[in-house]
Formats: sequence, structure tokens, C-alpha cells
Amino acid sequence: MRIADDLSALYRYREVLVNLVSADLKLRYRRSVLGYLWSLIHPIMTITIMTIVLTHVVKFQTGSSYVLYVFAGWLPWNFLVNGFWGSGAAIINNESVLRKIYLPKILFPVAVTLARFIDFMINLSALFVILIVISYLNPSPALLALPVAILLLFLFTAGVTVALAAVNVYIRDTSHMVTVLMQWGFYLTPIIYDLSQIPERFRPLFELNPITHIIRLFQTIISVGQFPTSTEWGMAFFVTFLALVLGYGVFARLEKNLIFRL
Repeated sequence: MRIADDLSALYRYREVLVNLVSADLKLRYRRSVLGYLWSLIHPIMTITIMTIVLTHVVKFQTGSSYVLYVFAGWLPWNFLVNGFWGSGAAIINNESVLRKIYLPKILFPVAVTLARFIDFMINLSALFVILIVISYLNPSPALLALPVAILLLFLFTAGVTVALAAVNVYIRDTSHMVTVLMQWGFYLTPIIYDLSQIPERFRPLFELNPITHIIRLFQTIISVGQFPTSTEWGMAFFVTFLALVLGYGVFARLEKNLIFRL
């Protein structure tokens, strides 16, 4: 099967994959004094600013639970945005390499996803800083479900990124369109508001957003402190499976002629 061949290729070229991820991370923080610490500082600063604006300026909501809610939604959202945006140029930026030697093209979008995932995991450690600051020192057993939510987030992102990397070779405007769509998507995803605040007649439209179901897992586990319901798990697994199947399907269909389109 084609997918088995690509998975096998990822394993055979694992050293190349590691080098690509390492190069991506080093390039991002090259000549930076604080280096990887920015992956910890950035989410804390962002959430601090968002919280001040939303609770004191706009007076949207108040309380430590709201800080956790926003943080729990923003972290996976930020990973998705960075993964989608970075994947657009994943293959194009490596044109010179691909023209010289054979490498499985799927390596490049997967490397981008893994690099952004490492950033996400560092960002996630900022969660514990936030928890300490707001004296949230009684962690819920629901946190045991967090690794499953993280896995679904990674797989969902990987499915989309491999498709975007291939499509962008054919349609170079794809990255720009993704940037605009994700800006809209931020307000169409329950990150700074709860889905229950949306009028009931409009709620089904927001639930059509597949990212909503991934984000809600993190908010339920981290902010509410409860295990997601079977419906929430079911929707998250469904959209992840859909992203993997459709994303890989698009990539496999376009891969044959990618080198001629570069």
C-alpha cells in the first residue's frame, strides 16, 4: 500500500528527518540571545496581553478560570497556525535539494510539523507557570487525558500540513490564503469565548469548524478540569481521521509531478 511505503520511508530516512527538524529549530533561533526560551516567553507574554485586554479593557470575562480557558485554547491554535503556515513552503524551500538527490517529499512537511510540535511542547510547559501564578495547585485527574488530546492535535495538523505543502507547489497563493483563513478562523473558533455563548441557532455553524472539536478537548481537560465526553472524543477522533485521510490523499495524488512544478 502507498501509505505503508511512505511510513516505511519516514523510518528509513529518520536521520534526515531529525536533521531537518534540527536545522529548522536552529534557523529560527539563530543569533538569538534567549534562544529556545522564546518558546516559553512568547506564550506567557501573549496570554498576559490577551487577558489584560479581554478582562480589563473589553471586560469580556474575568477570573483565573478564564485565563486558563484562553490559554488552553490558544496553545493548540498557535501550533496549528504555525504548522499550517510553515508547511506551505516546506517543499518549495527545498527545491535545490530535491533536484540533486532523491528524498521522499513527505519528509519536508512532516519535519515542519515536528519542529512546530517541539515548540508547542515547550509552550505547554508555560502552562505550569500560569497555573503557579494563579495558584491553581490542585491539578485535576482529567490531565491524564491530555496526552491523547496532544496526539490527536499532532495527527490532525500533520494531515493538513502534508496536503498544504503539496498544493502550494501547484498554487503558490495557498500560503497567503491560509494566513487569511486562519485569521478569520481565530474568531470562528471558541478560544476567547465559550461555544455556549453563541446563539443556539448559529451554534451548528461553529461546530462545522473541525478545529473547534480539537480545541475543546484542551479546554475541557485544562480549564474545566473534566474528562471530555464520549461525544467530544468521538468528534475529535472523526475530524482527525478525516484530516489524515483527505490530507494524505491530496498529497499522494499530487506528489508524482511535484518535481516538475518546482
